[in-house]
Amino acid sequence: MSFTNRNINQVSETKPTYQEVEQALINVVKAGLYYRKPKDGKFMQNYKERIKKLRQAEDPEEYILNSAMTIFPNEDKYNKTMNDCKAWYGNDSKILNSIIELYKLYYKLAKDHFVKEAQIDKEAEDFLNL
Repeated sequence: MSFTNRNINQVSETKPTYQEVEQALINVVKAGLYYRKPKDGKFMQNYKERIKKLRQAEDPEEYILNSAMTIFPNEDKYNKTMNDCKAWYGNDSKILNSIIELYKLYYKLAKDHFVKEAQIDKEAEDFLNL
């Protein structure tokens, strides 16, 4: 069986699974441990809580999609977050790289659901007409 361009494109556009997101979250925690981030500190507790919620989710695939759409509602938010991460964690390369990998997964999930200008116009009109 040979691959056509269509097959290759379908493979490359596969959405990340919740297992991939969970592993990326675990990698962030491991990077935090590498740099001796306090286990009771905000950074470590934040990622621990994300893993816990994912593992407890009734539908983990839907949970990660909703998380991704909340974290990245649009392209601007993704770009700002990535720039902020580089500023905050630029000296801790393992943390920076693990967070970038996690956010790339979230981006792949969220990008098809980014809010469009036409949708915003309609929502604003509906909201203001109530």
